[in-house]
Amino acid sequence: MDSQAIECHGLSRRFGARMAVSDLAFNVPHGSVFGFLGPNGAGKTTTVRMLVGMLRPSGGSVKVLGRDPIVEGEWVRSHCGVMLDNVGLYDRLSARQNLDFAARVARFTVAQRRERVESALHLIDLWDRRDDRVSSFSKGMRQKLGLARALIADPELLILDEPTAGLDPTNIVMVRDLLVSLAQESGRTIFLCTHLLAEAQRICDRVAIIQGGRLVAIGDPNKLGSQGLPTFRLTLSGGDSDKIGDLSLPEDVQLSPLIGDEWRATVADPADIEPVVATLVGAHIGIRAVIPEQVSLEEEYLRLVGGERND
Repeated sequence: MDSQAIECHGLSRRFGARMAVSDLAFNVPHGSVFGFLGPNGAGKTTTVRMLVGMLRPSGGSVKVLGRDPIVEGEWVRSHCGVMLDNVGLYDRLSARQNLDFAARVARFTVAQRRERVESALHLIDLWDRRDDRVSSFSKGMRQKLGLARALIADPELLILDEPTAGLDPTNIVMVRDLLVSLAQESGRTIFLCTHLLAEAQRICDRVAIIQGGRLVAIGDPNKLGSQGLPTFRLTLSGGDSDKIGDLSLPEDVQLSPLIGDEWRATVADPADIEPVVATLVGAHIGIRAVIPEQVSLEEEYLRLVGGERND
């Protein structure tokens, strides 16, 4: 088995004059949870469709489970559980019938289908609605059923596009715990597109942020904002922030403004904050608080992409 479940090299996709995805390069190791983040229209869904062979790349290459999804698309899709932004359920069928159809397509026996469908419905807490038509389901219930369908064939790779869209907080936690369990206990690889940054930081081993079709950041979600370096939040006395620009600090110390009189100090070693404070005091800059912190994924995401859409 290849060490990488997904490999992208210079992956691009053009629609007419518009470049939807440009020169993406990243790997997703087996057994990891990989978050793929970005604003609406950034190219996430286009990328997912190339991963499963629904779109042919305009440039570059992609391998999924060691195979080219364009050349061997049927094999790739049979070994992946895929949930796209459009869940695509059959409204006139019941929840049980939808899952049974998916299991039938995967060529399971009658006994296997019955066991897998029942297990999946219990897993997503839809057993009590198993015989109701999907046309009566809410958006959140459809999302859960779509996730169950992606799991029905026991795939080694899950590719999920916004699986928690429309779910209430309780069901978001349920899906989050399920994904963690699938990765940790059964060794599945999960490629997760999501707008829930706090959830991504909680469950993902690595994340990539895409903006305007280009990769703008990739790494550990807990270290992305500070590149793994220690950070401190400094609260200065009112009006003293104007003096920061006159300071002479070591090259490995960065001071960046936050809101009002608050600044972030990024240092090479936690002990380095002491000379930073001494320099500020020596410049007659009042300090009200020095607090160790961890830069959140949300902060770094907003710094990189702001509130923009890329439609």
